[in-house]
Amino acid sequence: MRNKILVSGYYGYNNIGDEAILKGLVDGISLHSDAEIVVLSKNPDWTEKKYNVKSVNRSNLFEIISAVRNCDMVLSGGGSLMQDITSKKSILYYLAILKLGMLFKKKTFVYSQGIGPINLKRNKYLARNILSKVDFLNVRDKASARELRELGVNRDILVTTDTVFGINKPNLDFGRDILKKLNVREDKKNICFTIMNWKNYGDRTISEIVSTIEKIVQEKDVNIIFVPFFYHLDLEIERKIYNLLKEKYENIYLVEEYLHVKEYLSLIGTMDIMVSMRLHGLIFATLMGVYPIGISYDPKIDGFMKELERIQRFYVGDFCSEKLSEEVLNSIDNLDELKKETREHLKKFYNLTDKHNEAVKFVLER
Repeated sequence: MRNKILVSGYYGYNNIGDEAILKGLVDGISLHSDAEIVVLSKNPDWTEKKYNVKSVNRSNLFEIISAVRNCDMVLSGGGSLMQDITSKKSILYYLAILKLGMLFKKKTFVYSQGIGPINLKRNKYLARNILSKVDFLNVRDKASARELRELGVNRDILVTTDTVFGINKPNLDFGRDILKKLNVREDKKNICFTIMNWKNYGDRTISEIVSTIEKIVQEKDVNIIFVPFFYHLDLEIERKIYNLLKEKYENIYLVEEYLHVKEYLSLIGTMDIMVSMRLHGLIFATLMGVYPIGISYDPKIDGFMKELERIQRFYVGDFCSEKLSEEVLNSIDNLDELKKETREHLKKFYNLTDKHNEAVKFVLER
């Protein structure tokens, strides 16, 4: 009989970053193992349809217990699950799933996780206690490994990279079709913006991004294309920015069509530069050979830029249009060299994804 892996994560919520994590997980593990993958999801029917896996309602305790009893491995899969910044309670859910796996004597694997920040004493204690006892501990960056050490988790930790680098890259046909529908000019460079409304910085973000784009288009004849990642949330703020610009400037576009992982990747692959407040905007860009520029609201973005051997310069609370537009304009002037550097890092990320997927196979079969 095939081994069965139960995957826990933030799936089924239409957040494209987390859906990409799941896509990379399924593609990557399936390349190394024939294990059956079962996913805990907010929307099991949708998850089954999109990923060709079995799925269980992540909110139904009885279904969760049954799924844990019937699996061989509980895998806590990808993303920034082990933190209490965005939610003080969600970390308890993910730790509880791992603990349940231990109680039923299942193998437990923390897979390509971003760890921290964890601030509450209770959460620190539980994380230290449970993560010290899982069968295998794998994080996506050095900052996460350092966070675990500071937490008091003193054990072997495999440091690799984000799960998304396990995705089989799509071709660019779909992305080109999207641009054609929007009547995007083909003879210009494409500068993509993925913007989010973070806490109370929304008005400031709108003002600075509008000013940034005005400075760019006054200097360079380029296309500016807004792409929402967490669809409804990002689309709202991007539409406000778009409406402030569209009457004054040509070649300003907003992608309003709802896309899934491969479609997003294909679209991002048609860009030249990606300015993103979303981590997975930066990761998608890197995967598709597009030059990424980050605006950080979370240490996970800083950590990824460090993996690219870049200094993170822009933060949601204090970035200014003068510096950001200067960065974009300089990047346009040096685009060939910067894209080449990005592609060279991609080879490293591919090798690292092989390591954590091979580790899953090893732990499952030992």
